Amino acid sequence: MQQQEHHRANYGAMSKQHLPEEDDVGYVIGAEYSSPIKLSPELSLAPTEDSHEQSDSPILTKRNSSTADARLAMASNYSAAYNTFNISLALALMRSSHPPHTSSDITSCSSAVIAGMIVGQLIGGLLGDWLGRHIAMSVVMCVQVISALMSAFSGTLFLTHINNDASIYTELACWRFFLGFGCGGVYPLSATITAESSSQKGNRPRLLAKMFSMQGVAYLAVPLIAYVLVLMFGDGSDLAWRLLLGMGSLPGLILIVTRLYRRRNSLQSSNIETETIKQQKTRHGRLQPTSMLESIRNEDKLGHKLVGTAGCWLLFDILFYGNALFQPKVLQSAFGQSETEIDLIRDAILIGLMALPGYLISIYMVGRQSPRRIQLQGFLCMAVLYAYIGYNFDSLNKYALLGLYGASFFFSNYGPNTTTFMLPSITFSRPIRSTLNGICAASGKIGALLGAVLFLPLATWVGDAQVILLCACVSIVGAMLTFFFTNDAFEDDQEAIDNSTEGWKRLSSEAHLMELRQQEECYPRRMSKELSMPTFLDLPIELKYVVLKS
Repeated sequence: MQQQEHHRANYGAMSKQHLPEEDDVGYVIGAEYSSPIKLSPELSLAPTEDSHEQSDSPILTKRNSSTADARLAMASNYSAAYNTFNISLALALMRSSHPPHTSSDITSCSSAVIAGMIVGQLIGGLLGDWLGRHIAMSVVMCVQVISALMSAFSGTLFLTHINNDASIYTELACWRFFLGFGCGGVYPLSATITAESSSQKGNRPRLLAKMFSMQGVAYLAVPLIAYVLVLMFGDGSDLAWRLLLGMGSLPGLILIVTRLYRRRNSLQSSNIETETIKQQKTRHGRLQPTSMLESIRNEDKLGHKLVGTAGCWLLFDILFYGNALFQPKVLQSAFGQSETEIDLIRDAILIGLMALPGYLISIYMVGRQSPRRIQLQGFLCMAVLYAYIGYNFDSLNKYALLGLYGASFFFSNYGPNTTTFMLPSITFSRPIRSTLNGICAASGKIGALLGAVLFLPLATWVGDAQVILLCACVSIVGAMLTFFFTNDAFEDDQEAIDNSTEGWKRLSSEAHLMELRQQEECYPRRMSKELSMPTFLDLPIELKYVVLKS
């Protein structure tokens, strides 16, 4: 009896000492615990008669499932895409009720969101590794909700006593910058959360493709919603563009309310006291900036990876946003001049319908082809199409021009548009994945600014055909970077876990596992709880064998 009590006391002290540290699966991405994680039947240990006894230490159980994380990432990505795309139609609807005084009024509103996205991608990615994925996502989504609502009320709250229509555009541009910050922060966080929501490496690209396809849904939803609003309130209605902008806050509001509701229920039903959770979070702090810098310095082939991810993203966004400047010419050649707001919305719906199949095909093909191969063939197909359009630009009829332009749009979405978003989250190691993902996304938006600023002056200077030929050259460079600087292999997640925090090193050490094995005969129930923690599922197979062999 004395020996059993001695074992019982030793095991209780050991359980308290070796609680799981905060990691990328748990607290680092904001995943509180409230429901048990169970081993598979062949690995689980049967409970004994003392299963009713209370444990000496709180047993952590996991709340955030992979399905919940995938839904969170999809909804946040839809919200970011909707708030990014809706400004072009909102500005078109504003012209009747609030005519712009200068062209800079329109330009400032369009460019402010891109500038905000660059800042948001860098800061949001850093917060994802420092504060945790889910906490950082909550921050950027709150910024996004507030900014979307304030954009809808531009000119009514702060400028009521200023009789100057141009001031509405100034205020709108300010709120669009903050909205871009929130939208930009979603990019690295949603990709990282999705990539880490699945324990099967081969399933991650498909999950990322599904999540990113919400951008195509938002691209089509914006003109459809605008069409309904114009039909309801008529052309030139001040309410139509305000509702179009304000509806960008709905996905974020739904996510915030749902998260608060689930958090309250999980805390009420959990056996873990709130004070215990706070103590664990305080004791096992987040990754500090110095540790992230150390992880960045220790990242294997960092420059090689950044060229393949950030470089390809930059080149593609130069093509994607620069190519958008030619949309009006292509649509005008096919359907004539757009004279009314309904005509502009019709054109936007057509572009959305042309874009959506590429996203859907990428979901189907990602599981059958690697992201690297899809990106490579996408760049090559775009190069061929741009070269053909450029050489025959003046001789193509309107139907051929529209078809070729739609084909280039298809291969950009089923190709670099999806894979440049996907590759950073499966290329970099976990402790710095969100930060480097944000750097790659920011480089893409820098490319978008370059394309928007340079393509129109170049088209005026050398002609449209030559600019499209330049797009073909940029596509070839993107294919070369993809071929030489990306690979099909996934980052070794176990190595990232072992290098993330000292707590994980101690918990997954062989000495601790051998000590647990010695207690197995006396206390199988507590062994089952200890081995049911997330760390055991992530251990190398050799260490699992050491524990389960006897």
